Amino acid sequence: MTFTKKMAPDREDIPMQDNMNRPFADPVHMASTSSSSPFSSLAESSLVSLEDHVPDFVNVDERYRCAICHNVLKDPVQTKCGHRLCEGCVEALFQQGEPVTCPQADEYCEKLMRSDIYPDVSARREIRNLPVYCPFKSYGCGRNVPLKDVNKHATDCTFKPVECPNRHNGCKEILPQKSLDAHVKQCQYRQVQCDQCRQPIPIAMAQKHKESDCPEANVACPYKCGAPQMKRKELERHFNVCKKKPQECKFKSVGCTYTGSAQDIAEHEKRDISQHLELVTMYTGNMDLQSMQIRAELGNITTERDHLKVQLEKTLSENASLKESVGKLETTFRDMRLKMVSQTERVIKLERRVEELPRKEHLEQQSRELTTLREQSQSLTDQIAGMEGGQTVARYGSLSTMADAFTTQLAAHDRQIGIHDVRIAEMDLRFQILETASYDGVLLWKIRDYTRRKQEAVSGRTLSLYSQPFYTSKYGYKMCARVYLNGDGMGKTTHVSLFFVIMRGEYDSLLPWPFQQKVTLYLLDQGVERRHLSDHFHPDPSSSSFRKPQTEMNIASGCPLFVSHSVLENPTNNYLKDDTIFIKIAVETANLRIV
Repeated sequence: MTFTKKMAPDREDIPMQDNMNRPFADPVHMASTSSSSPFSSLAESSLVSLEDHVPDFVNVDERYRCAICHNVLKDPVQTKCGHRLCEGCVEALFQQGEPVTCPQADEYCEKLMRSDIYPDVSARREIRNLPVYCPFKSYGCGRNVPLKDVNKHATDCTFKPVECPNRHNGCKEILPQKSLDAHVKQCQYRQVQCDQCRQPIPIAMAQKHKESDCPEANVACPYKCGAPQMKRKELERHFNVCKKKPQECKFKSVGCTYTGSAQDIAEHEKRDISQHLELVTMYTGNMDLQSMQIRAELGNITTERDHLKVQLEKTLSENASLKESVGKLETTFRDMRLKMVSQTERVIKLERRVEELPRKEHLEQQSRELTTLREQSQSLTDQIAGMEGGQTVARYGSLSTMADAFTTQLAAHDRQIGIHDVRIAEMDLRFQILETASYDGVLLWKIRDYTRRKQEAVSGRTLSLYSQPFYTSKYGYKMCARVYLNGDGMGKTTHVSLFFVIMRGEYDSLLPWPFQQKVTLYLLDQGVERRHLSDHFHPDPSSSSFRKPQTEMNIASGCPLFVSHSVLENPTNNYLKDDTIFIKIAVETANLRIV
């Protein structure tokens, strides 16, 4: 799968490298995330493409071979029982879950968890010093050099295959660079100058050039008219006056095929008059027949033209109506985009406000106080009602004053109740987000109504969906996922595109940057076989996607070709069930620390 960086707001594609998908032959650093090929300079100067070249080791000790694939270790890691594996083979080892049995299966081997496997820096250093044969061994180079130096040697190797510089003249030779000078001196396609026309020509074609192409060579008339030899470039002018140049009969246009000299043509025209008349008659009859066919075809074309004209007028009318409808749709779409931007801003503001709201225990305390206020308010209302009904008219003025005071207090209490109701609603929203948040680096995202949401993506109404935030720990990185159900970039209309996003968190100042944790993307199989689709990548430290966020979220990174619609929607698979899919993102939290 191809990974790309994705701008969260406007989805601008930027290439991204995946360490696990690089070729094995990296003599500089076998665990590097650099996208440059170790043999890129060789590929430019040599005919042999070395970008996917697999090193040919001279002699490899068994301790440098993977216990799973049995090849030379690639990005070596070590188990807690001391055995070495390729980093890529570890994923296959844990595909069925953990713990697993060590593939070496010695008597001292133990059950392994993912956390029991660590990068083997020592083995990587030793493998870089192992001798390998020159990549141009088949061209005669017998040297072997340490793997780390193979790039430098191959750049300077005199056995590097090159093409003959006369290849544009037809030379097909490919030979070692050290033999090039000797070959060029004897190459049959090296250019020489024609001693007559002075034009440069390959030496192998000199004779042919002189016999058939040279404009300055002396040649005789091909019709043997007896004229003296002349230069080849003068032949055309000679043919205009050559007496023996074959001529064609004047009745060639009606079917006569006779050719000969001028005298022969004259005798032929006198001798074969009846034959010429017969040809003219046949030609005229054919012309009449063709004329009738042309008239019939012209009538059909006229009828078809009138029909097409009517269809064109109808189409133009429909086109005008469609243009008007499209104009209205564009206006509606523009308004919707503006509303979406406004809604997005409101959501971001609400998130910030929710973060500033009091904690749950404060809210419960306010609820208790609110209940007390309501009870006091009800008690005051009952007292006022009793006082108004039981007191004499003489005390009416005092009761009226007290009622006004109680009414003012009730209004103040109502305002406080309204403010608390708003805070309670905001806190409910915050609690819903917090209840679905994960703090172990794993996001499990259930997407319901797949068919409807995909159709909204196809129509352009909702291009992508964001997941709820999740975290590597309570005080760790804040992250989320973004999915394009109708694809994005290279996967547009054919694939589901899945991206990983670093968000701005509350504890970013305490975390190490750039973000360097391994990220694995899953599409979960809802059947009993659990054949999950997955891919993973290691972040590129130089990418802005994994630096400390300066805005609400960084540039997203992920896979525009995550899974094709044909695989996802195939009824024989179980990735789509009850119109629902499950997406999982797992971030490696081993060795993660807070500064």
